[in-house]
Amino acid sequence: MLSDNIKNLRKQKGYTQETLAQALNIVRQTVSKWEKGYSVPDADMLEKLAEVLEVPVSDLLGQPQDAQIQPSDIEKISSQLAILNDQMARDAARRKRNFKIAISIVAAVLVLLTAGIVLFFTALGVELGIGPGRVDNVQTRYVESSIFTQEDIQDAIDTVEMDFRKDFNGCELTLIYYAGDEASKAESEIKGVETMVLKSEFKTYKQPGDSSFNEYQTYENWSWILIRTKDGCWEHVDHGYG
Repeated sequence: MLSDNIKNLRKQKGYTQETLAQALNIVRQTVSKWEKGYSVPDADMLEKLAEVLEVPVSDLLGQPQDAQIQPSDIEKISSQLAILNDQMARDAARRKRNFKIAISIVAAVLVLLTAGIVLFFTALGVELGIGPGRVDNVQTRYVESSIFTQEDIQDAIDTVEMDFRKDFNGCELTLIYYAGDEASKAESEIKGVETMVLKSEFKTYKQPGDSSFNEYQTYENWSWILIRTKDGCWEHVDHGYG
């Protein structure tokens, strides 16, 4: 093959790809593409290549040593080389396109696989009691208040959900709502600061060894006590029955 002939003759001459490229006034990558069969020199470059390597064109083309290359043959070779280069260019474009498609498919599969693994281990973590508390599917019950805005109540709920996720491993919060003005006023009087009371329900899965909850049970009417801090935020200070 032309690619092998160029490589072998270059080495026989003691040239590196860089040396040959400099002699031909081209870049090394062009020589590399010839030797890898990614492209071929045109007729003019083929003659110049034979001159630099000090061999007849027939040696580059793999023809018998006594074969004589006529000018008309050079024209035919030029046409054949142009066709070959065009075919190689189309093949390279097709390989590049197929490679991009393959990469896209692999990337999509990896994304789906990663998502599946994350979901699996998230569910497994909850089931085994080693994952954080879940608040993904919690329902919020609307309760009116004359002392708190709905924004205040939602901020308090957000605080509870954050703490539940952090501290209630192996549990899932299913319902949360404002306990009412009467309960909150009573707690405010006891604590001497503005206090809000929330109620909730949650269920447990398999529990860690140090858990105080029973496994696979639903806890209803669970209270959360929050006080308003000096900066206006809600701080969860207590929880439990009562």
